[in-house]
Amino acid sequence: MKRIAKKLQKQWPGPNPLGHTSALELVSQGLGYKHYHDLAASANEQKRPEILPPLSDLKKALMLAIKAAMSPSDWFATDQEAMAQLIDSLHFGALYFYKEPKSVFQHPRHSLDQSKVSELADLRAQMAESARELSSPDYWLTEEEIASIKRVAASTDNLRDRALMSCMLAGLRRSECLLAKPSDFSELDRRMRYTSPSSKKARVFLSQELWMPISLHISTAKLAEDDLLFASRSNPGKPMSPPLLQKLCETWATLAGVEEAKVTPHTLFRSIRRIAARKALSINDWSGHFSTESMAKYYLDSTSETKLSE
Repeated sequence: MKRIAKKLQKQWPGPNPLGHTSALELVSQGLGYKHYHDLAASANEQKRPEILPPLSDLKKALMLAIKAAMSPSDWFATDQEAMAQLIDSLHFGALYFYKEPKSVFQHPRHSLDQSKVSELADLRAQMAESARELSSPDYWLTEEEIASIKRVAASTDNLRDRALMSCMLAGLRRSECLLAKPSDFSELDRRMRYTSPSSKKARVFLSQELWMPISLHISTAKLAEDDLLFASRSNPGKPMSPPLLQKLCETWATLAGVEEAKVTPHTLFRSIRRIAARKALSINDWSGHFSTESMAKYYLDSTSETKLSE
């Protein structure tokens, strides 16, 4: 238990540091306890739960506990992909009640009475409802809101910030923006293309409108091919910090008249992708060239390898 909490604390991808006590509380809540001392008391008594939930359910419950404990702005400032990967890597199977030999402890899946079945169904329904809240439409940005933010960023005299907004509007993820280098961009068929260093198949094509601020920033700052586009000013060898990027997003949101909590690198990324999908499907329905279903999957699937900017 403490090892799980320690790993959660050490690799925490949230915008603010996580204390060890807070990590213990979060893991305890994910396991169904109100507080850590309740879990500790149960462990001392060596009480085993009547129902052993699948490990996947424990991980979902921990994700929901984390989301509930964070403010909306902190949650949307978090690298949610990294959070999901971290939770998936936590070794819940090492907990004592999962280590009992099968000859001693038999999983009661086939001997549950109806009240327990109903209780488990209610729990899963609650988890599903909470999971739907994570993708609440309240935190999708509209095309008009994105256009307002774009105008604000374009009006600044800071070339770095304008280039940064161009990268986000092109459809780069937060980590791709922060780690971008001039060498990641190349020309193909008179179009500029970004290729992710982590996956050479992950590409983004940029319009001239989006490429111009990036190109101007590279030339003005005299960046070498392997320099970071958005380096930390206090430590040029390292990228800009995620909290600073989030702060810039909040500043743009305020100036654009958009709710701060809605504007994060993650919400920009998924909202831009959603708008691109809708436009692609609209064009497809009009032209009748491709399957609408396959086009939707191409644009909306979070694992899609190729993304197109407007």
